[in-house]
Amino acid sequence: MRILYLSVSYVPSRSASSVHVMKMCSAFARQGHEVELVTKLSTQRQEAGIPDDFEFYGVSANFRISKLSRPNRKGGGLVFLRELRRTLQARQPDLVYSRDLFGAWQATRARFPVVYEAHGLPAGRLSSYVARRITTSPHLRKLVVISDALAKRWHRLELAPARCPTLVAHDACDPMPAGSSKLKKRTEEPLQVGYVGHLYPGRGVELIVELAARMPDIQFQLVGGAQSDIERWQERGVPRNCTLHGFVPPRDLPKFYEEFDVLLMPYQRRVGVRSGRSDTAAWMSPMKMFEYLAAGRPILSSNLPVLREVLRDGENAILVEPDLVEQWEAALRRMLQDPSLRLRLAATGLEDFERHHTWSARADRVLHGIET
Repeated sequence: MRILYLSVSYVPSRSASSVHVMKMCSAFARQGHEVELVTKLSTQRQEAGIPDDFEFYGVSANFRISKLSRPNRKGGGLVFLRELRRTLQARQPDLVYSRDLFGAWQATRARFPVVYEAHGLPAGRLSSYVARRITTSPHLRKLVVISDALAKRWHRLELAPARCPTLVAHDACDPMPAGSSKLKKRTEEPLQVGYVGHLYPGRGVELIVELAARMPDIQFQLVGGAQSDIERWQERGVPRNCTLHGFVPPRDLPKFYEEFDVLLMPYQRRVGVRSGRSDTAAWMSPMKMFEYLAAGRPILSSNLPVLREVLRDGENAILVEPDLVEQWEAALRRMLQDPSLRLRLAATGLEDFERHHTWSARADRVLHGIET
């Protein structure tokens, strides 16, 4: 099947959405489909100095990438849509798979079979109108959402399609390199506690810094974050046992995961994204959670309803209240002092990942039953 994947991402970039679409396109291609990813082109928003997009993301070069101009000015979005319409007509795909709301609308209007994947709710009247046009179109084959919580919200807003299924497909991860998911028996101190992700408000960085101050015998490693975020935290001051590594390309993350004894996921009750205009805590499905499971490391996480769709307290993670630092400290000390607990949590989490949460398994699920 010839699949044209429409994205709102800039490639290469540091955005989680760009990682997601690259991984999904590679997974579709591994299934034997002919895949072309359409992304936005802007030298101002792309990562500079990257000679190979596929190598940057750590994915096989088994699909094509087309980058359509999206000028960084008023009206730039219309320029991109015009180029997108031309691309649709030129390619004549068997299926349009879209994370781009307006791209999915263009594809249904052009009468191509469409799968639309939503990672949030329509923002504003125009987006709500377009979403309704997509979900009532006879050309929509499936609506994919990233959590049960998000599916319920689409139904509540009467935006879920009536003619075709709504599928919940949580995010995913590729398996880690052979041998790296085996939990090490550390023979030297200090124990290493890791966090991988952005440093936006709501990600729990403040809580990690407080934990580091309370636990000076433990080393805390934070991987990720824009340079401006790093500088802001350095100005505020962090304990000596707290290291800020900054952004690491996706291909290099496994070697960091190998060194950690426990992984932290301290999402707060409100979780921001890069734009600062959104709160995703109610319906998110963070890729970080699946990387953590794939890494074969024990997870200490916030006890949020949407995270409990994947994490089970005492089985594949330890869950504590997001904003109670005393609970976090007590739970972390318990985990660090009990190697057998860490091993059991890690093993169960890795088994869950291998059964349900690989990109290949996700690709199988979202395309299951699709007839073009």
